[in-house]
Amino acid sequence: MSKAFPVTGGKDIAAALTALGKKIESQAVRSGLTAAAAVIRDEARTRAPKKTGKMAKSIKTGSSRKNQDGSYSVTVRLGGEHAFIGFFREYGVAAHLIARTGAKEGRVAVKKAAEGKGKITNRAMKIGDQFVSGIIHHPGHAAHPFMRPALDAKAGEAVEAFRKKIIAVVEGKTGYNLAAGMDEAA
Repeated sequence: MSKAFPVTGGKDIAAALTALGKKIESQAVRSGLTAAAAVIRDEARTRAPKKTGKMAKSIKTGSSRKNQDGSYSVTVRLGGEHAFIGFFREYGVAAHLIARTGAKEGRVAVKKAAEGKGKITNRAMKIGDQFVSGIIHHPGHAAHPFMRPALDAKAGEAVEAFRKKIIAVVEGKTGYNLAAGMDEAA
């Protein structure tokens, strides 16, 4: 995130946290990441398609964690039964062929059958309210992103939520006014 959204004062915060000890540093950073992710998650939920509301409910924040390289991370992701639909909505779908296939048949069999080099089982499938069979040419659809625009729109607010949460955790654990200490360094 720092390349796309430069953050000022990060070195001052890191130095102050390091001086307070690894345990407090870890707790503060992980709590800050969780607060920042909540801002992005909430914005993504407002931007998600609202036909049933299930897509918005499937937007989740993961637990913040410390990575092997010593950095910390948190995810905002689609999870649950409607996650795959969100992926199609976010990135779009290329034109493709659809057919109901039998055992050990797949998209390669559908493509070969469409080219006249093979055949597939013509079993009925339901699309919407209609039953169809054979090979169907799906036109695909354009991307309608909602996750990335949420990050773009709320990155600054997420960074501010991160900063505030770190200050609150440090003050709560130690009584040290991190914000005042940062002002003196500036």
